[in-house]
Amino acid sequence: MNHRSLFSNVRYRGLVRATRRHYHVFEGPQHFVLLSPGTDGNGGNYHVIERRALNYVLSRVGGSRSITTKGVRDATRRSKFLKDRFSVLNALYALAGLKKARITGMKGQALVFAVSKGAV
Repeated sequence: MNHRSLFSNVRYRGLVRATRRHYHVFEGPQHFVLLSPGTDGNGGNYHVIERRALNYVLSRVGGSRSITTKGVRDATRRSKFLKDRFSVLNALYALAGLKKARITGMKGQALVFAVSKGAV
C-alpha cells in the first residue's frame, strides 16, 4: 500500500456509531479507510480495508441477520485479506458505514451484525 496516495481521491461514505467509538468511512478507488478519531479530539487511528476484502465478506456471509465477528471470522478463515479478528471487525464497521451491514445488538461482549447481500 502506497501511503502517500492513500488519502488522495477519497470521499466520505458514512459514520458508524459503535459501542465505544465512532468510525468514519472513506472510499478510495481500490480501498476503504476506516478512521477513528481520538477521544480527546487530537490524533486517532486509521485502518485500510481493500475493496476485495469487503466483497469477499459479503459473498460469504451476505444475508445473515444475526452474526458476530467470530461467525464472520469462521466463514472467512481462508481469506488472505482478513488476517485476524480485528481486521474482520474493521471490515464489518466499513460495511456498516456503507449501509451494507448494521449493528443489531450485543451477545455477551460481542457485537451482532446484520449483513445484507450484494457487492460494494
